[in-house]
Amino acid sequence: MAPSISYPHPVLGNADDVGSGKIEPEVSFTASEELVEIILDKLRTGNETLDTMLGDGRATWSIRVQCARTYFRAEYQTSNSAHRVRLAGHELEGRVEIEVMLFATVPLSAYLPAGAHQDYGGDTFDLKVGEVLGIGPTFTFNVDKQWDPLKAPVASIMRISKGEHPKGPFIVALEDNYIELLLSHEDWDQYAGVKERVPGIIHSALVLPALAEAVPRISEYAGKIWADRLRAISEHRGIDTTKPLQAAQILLQDPLARTFREINTELDRDS
Repeated sequence: MAPSISYPHPVLGNADDVGSGKIEPEVSFTASEELVEIILDKLRTGNETLDTMLGDGRATWSIRVQCARTYFRAEYQTSNSAHRVRLAGHELEGRVEIEVMLFATVPLSAYLPAGAHQDYGGDTFDLKVGEVLGIGPTFTFNVDKQWDPLKAPVASIMRISKGEHPKGPFIVALEDNYIELLLSHEDWDQYAGVKERVPGIIHSALVLPALAEAVPRISEYAGKIWADRLRAISEHRGIDTTKPLQAAQILLQDPLARTFREINTELDRDS
């Protein structure tokens, strides 16, 4: 649902300005190293006035594509019910946003679309070229050409490093493209001795709490590699991210049970 904005004339998709029709295109994409293709279909309004204007050229769709990671931003126009945008593979990476809006291409006299809210009282409007006629939803998707969310390990979004503090709790840093766990100098030395022997302990003691902290902040850090990948993994696996601790355990495939098995194995060896 598009946000409600105060326009001086009725705009489809803006609150209840226009009660007839809606803008709900279908958007999909394919991506490779060489090419990213965005496919839009069902570019129509269901509003008699606006669809007629699209048909005779008095209105056009504006398709805005932007990507924060690559600083790409472009606008494409079409009056057709379907449209394809083809871009070089390097143009888009990470979170991509697509906005779909409808604009007037010619000056309009006595404009009043079918289904205009009764508060307009039958008043008509004179509009200039480029005036907004309709607002669609904003679509987002993640372009990650060499990564499969169905097979992705947590290692694809997380790094464990030596921090600057000599001792004390580890720090979870979310500001960069990867979740970074910064261990104290003292803990780093101990970590090096156990990470290969009992990785389950690392998952339970470090990765699990870090993920539980990161999961509820996915939207806040949208555009970062870790946030976009974590969102995709969760969506593909149907994980409920409103319960961060449970979500983290599912993402790690029951780390507590794995830790218990590893500890028991080590204890059996020593006995």
